[in-house]
Amino acid sequence: MPKEKDQELHPLEEGEIELNMTLPWTIYNASGQLLMREGAVIDNQRKLDNLLDKGHRQKSGPPPGAEVDEGPPPGEPQPVKFAENSNPFAELDEIGYQLDKLFQRIEENTAKPGEIQRKTYDMATQIQGLVLLNSDAVLGAVHLNREHPYIIQHPLHVTVMAALIARTLNVPQPAQLSMLSAALTQNVGMNAYQMRLHAQAESLDTKQREQVNQHPLEGVKMLSATGVKDNLWLQVVFQHHEKANGKGYPKGLKGTQIRPEARIVALGDVYAALVSGRPHRPGLSAQQSLRSIFLERGQQFDPKLSMVFLNELGIYPPGACVKLRNGELAVVVRRTSDSRAPMVTSVMDDHGQLFMRLQERDTSDYKYSVISAIHPQQLPRLNPTLLWGIRLKRVN
Repeated sequence: MPKEKDQELHPLEEGEIELNMTLPWTIYNASGQLLMREGAVIDNQRKLDNLLDKGHRQKSGPPPGAEVDEGPPPGEPQPVKFAENSNPFAELDEIGYQLDKLFQRIEENTAKPGEIQRKTYDMATQIQGLVLLNSDAVLGAVHLNREHPYIIQHPLHVTVMAALIARTLNVPQPAQLSMLSAALTQNVGMNAYQMRLHAQAESLDTKQREQVNQHPLEGVKMLSATGVKDNLWLQVVFQHHEKANGKGYPKGLKGTQIRPEARIVALGDVYAALVSGRPHRPGLSAQQSLRSIFLERGQQFDPKLSMVFLNELGIYPPGACVKLRNGELAVVVRRTSDSRAPMVTSVMDDHGQLFMRLQERDTSDYKYSVISAIHPQQLPRLNPTLLWGIRLKRVN
């Protein structure tokens, strides 16, 4: 039966349907003819392809059963505008100190009503501003900056990754604000014991595994107790360990049952953990970590978001360490339109000696072309402000 004339139809959006999904709406073609009724199952690839090619649905209201999100208040904060000569590394470190204080307030339960939500929004907008100021530098910080302990460093880096992807996907500001606040506070439910587990070489025991599996729920409870009322923020905290194949926790959600914002945070969460390392083992190289994400697309991670993530970082993301054709060892400092030929800063010559003055190289030039990725441990610990040629002074 054709659709009602007063119903406006819209093409299905990317990611709305997937194989083996039970349809929450009736789907029509562009002229209003029925393609598949609400409650039917997309049980084969041919049906899925046909719906993706021709499908439209009525969008006068939310899908059946969908929650109405209560996000940031009207007039939500906007990305901070930093001065052009600001030092993004120093600014990111300062946000880390703010986050440490915020966690203390949550743990001590001494925050005033609305304080945690307001201060977390403020940190989220600062990170958005740093991405707008110099996205290559803050992405480099994910690979190189180790100023803070893991419980501070990790959420900072996850939030940077989420902000980069959100900008690429043009996520509306209210949803970005909720998602980035969730990224900053995703592990607040396990802060009390995370550093101990981070340093632990042996596998988690049964009790520890149960604690970890419950930390998203504990995080939601703690944030709600401080007065956080942003429902999308709380949903993302709750879902950030769910996996596309349904093997995540705490609820075993899968596919489109997981909010897209939570899927973005999950990608950043795993990547930041892979490159950071632990006291008993070094982190993986950027290339090893990217390969792990690529191999898990469609299983652990949303396949389309995975490709957006990989394309955003490129083959050699800022902060990656590489060897050049002339024998120099270098750090990637800027992405280019050709992901195989980034701009780099050379730090060691072909004899393994540190340069007195760091050298910027254009790897599209054959003699400086990248011949391999190297592990960060092959280079000494470096000040990223020098690699990027940024002033050491923090500009307020």
